[in-house]
Amino acid sequence: MKIDRIGLYFITSSEFGRRHEELVESVLKAGVRFVQFREKAMSARKMYETAKRLRSLTLDYSATFIVNDRFDLALTVDADGVHLGQNDIPFEVVRDHFDGILGVSTHNVEEARRAERYADYISAGPVFLTTTKRGLKPIGLEGLKSIVATTRKPVVAIGGINKENVLDVLKLGVSGVAVISAIASSKDPEKAAKDLLEIVKRYLGD
Repeated sequence: MKIDRIGLYFITSSEFGRRHEELVESVLKAGVRFVQFREKAMSARKMYETAKRLRSLTLDYSATFIVNDRFDLALTVDADGVHLGQNDIPFEVVRDHFDGILGVSTHNVEEARRAERYADYISAGPVFLTTTKRGLKPIGLEGLKSIVATTRKPVVAIGGINKENVLDVLKLGVSGVAVISAIASSKDPEKAAKDLLEIVKRYLGD
């Protein structure tokens, strides 16, 4: 599936004390149209029920809905895509069984090269230090620049991106920026999403 521009990509997480549905509705109202469901602590049944509600919400706003890690769940709720990390089910295996959007997390040039053949987009990071990607050393702007230069696939920067540094990231040629805490930890997630989206749209266009 061809993806040209992703823009602001919100990854919902319940670790900041808000329900997934509340966060996703806030960013959709703000104009975000690329959303990923990320959850590490729920039972499989609760993940399914939550994902079904999020799928319904994103359809209401004509937004792209991605499920993190679980391509079986993505299939079950008719998500638009699945996003895989380096330690998940091998992306080449998933590609054989899944026709939707496939995103792959990468942290260096070598991983980006391996993912390029199978992925529709590649995420690169963490660019900056972040609490949601513990144990991973930031690749910095130079590391991001190298990955962007390596692949022909759209690159989504992730990790510690916020209103203060997003422009520095956008200037490196990415197709989108993914954020979690910059929105999810805000007192007003909808406003935080609007502020970030305004910068992203101003640079990448609508």
